[in-house]
Amino acid sequence: MKFMTISEEAVTEFKSFLAENNIDKFNIRINLAGFGCSGPAFNITVEDPTDEDAVETIADVNFIAKKELIEEFGGFIILSTEENEGMGLSLRPVIQPEGGGCSGCHGGCH
Repeated sequence: MKFMTISEEAVTEFKSFLAENNIDKFNIRINLAGFGCSGPAFNITVEDPTDEDAVETIADVNFIAKKELIEEFGGFIILSTEENEGMGLSLRPVIQPEGGGCSGCHGGCH
């Protein structure tokens, strides 16, 4: 199942990030960390896949996510620092839920 979009530039930067953090097991799970003013937030962990997961291998990195998470968000995009306007690596959903953005905080985002 194809659910990851990542450029060659982002793959190189992501693998450098893993090396800098002494991560040598490339089983990278994408998790929903919660929701904030700007919509869903995701994090990554290193762990093995289960039967409930989809796995996509890109450049020797196994990206893992629960099938329900992929269905809800349509997959994921990793942007390099350059692709993310100098703001560092970014993990984003393909489908951004409605209601995200600072209007959802009733003015709490500044």
